[in-house]
Amino acid sequence: MAVPWPKFSRHRCCSVFGGCGGVRPWRRGCPASGFTRVRHLGVSVLLITGDDESLLVEELGTRIHEALGGADRSLVLDDFDLDRPTVDEREQVVRAIVDAASTVALFSDYRVVVARNIGKATVETVQPLVHYLENPLDSTRLILTSSGKLAKSVSDAIKKAGGTTVSTSVGTDAKQREMWFREQLETAGLRLDPAAIAAIGERLGADVGRFPGIIDTLVSTFGTSKKLSRDDVVPFLGEAGSVSMFKLSDAIDTGNVAVALEVLHRLVGAGEMHAMQLLKFLHTHYSKMLRLDGADVSSHFDAMEILGAKSEYPAKKAMEQLSRLGSEGVRDALQLLADADIHLRGGRDWPDILVMEVLVARLAKLSARRSRPRPSRR
Repeated sequence: MAVPWPKFSRHRCCSVFGGCGGVRPWRRGCPASGFTRVRHLGVSVLLITGDDESLLVEELGTRIHEALGGADRSLVLDDFDLDRPTVDEREQVVRAIVDAASTVALFSDYRVVVARNIGKATVETVQPLVHYLENPLDSTRLILTSSGKLAKSVSDAIKKAGGTTVSTSVGTDAKQREMWFREQLETAGLRLDPAAIAAIGERLGADVGRFPGIIDTLVSTFGTSKKLSRDDVVPFLGEAGSVSMFKLSDAIDTGNVAVALEVLHRLVGAGEMHAMQLLKFLHTHYSKMLRLDGADVSSHFDAMEILGAKSEYPAKKAMEQLSRLGSEGVRDALQLLADADIHLRGGRDWPDILVMEVLVARLAKLSARRSRPRPSRR
């Protein structure tokens, strides 16, 4: 059964592997485990998923701590990583994971086995683990992590083994991130005014992996008794984080040159996006409109079918922007993209960022011109 990621789980006490489940700094220990051996619960299998590596690693560290229950790591813990360059190496790691999980601990009532990046293994490579999960050793606490697509055979085997899935994913839009920020602040005992919370969202963007460290810094600096303002918080937020590429296309589509350029700089800077990646993204964005142009499209569902979209939203966006730009506007945008592609490949002696700035500004201005209502003729 999939369960939501516990709020700021570094402060959640041994909830999966037999502790009290209360919320407290894990370093202080759990009254149920007493920082000694956690009581035996039978089969224990935990899968941690997420798309932010830092949050996933943060969660993994917490869960390992819970599973150990104060036991000596050197005697109880076996830690493996499938992020290896060759299939043969990954096969060897999977065999080692299964061997460790199948072996009864000599110096403890249980063994903790960690398998990082299980999604890196192919369906064939991971079969020994699937077979193990059909009849797992009940004295082994198995923790797996995956930041990508996981083989269905593995996820099914985890469910059949009575395992639990914890997701560290925060969400992709600003409202979801703000809700997550508020939950983490509340759990940590911090009180921030609305302007301070807004500043966090503006500065971090999609770079949510930095937030746990910011919380630790705020707690150590101010404690939890004072309500923090924007001026209190901003000095601890660091550089602006990355944002979604869709923020760029949204700003361009609305004709907002200033916002589009700001998003571009955040993507190229903190997001570590290459100019060619952004160019490809924008080309795909306008190519969708080109595919709809001239087609028999009478509804969003028609657009979804033509674009092969799984949801209504992207099809609706493409239809709306095509309506604003018209056929000529879409062709002009694609010509601007083609020119930028030539310039990025050495056709003009400009830095990449300058090429992209000019492109983004021209695309946004094109949207702004096409969005203006035409004066009526009398």
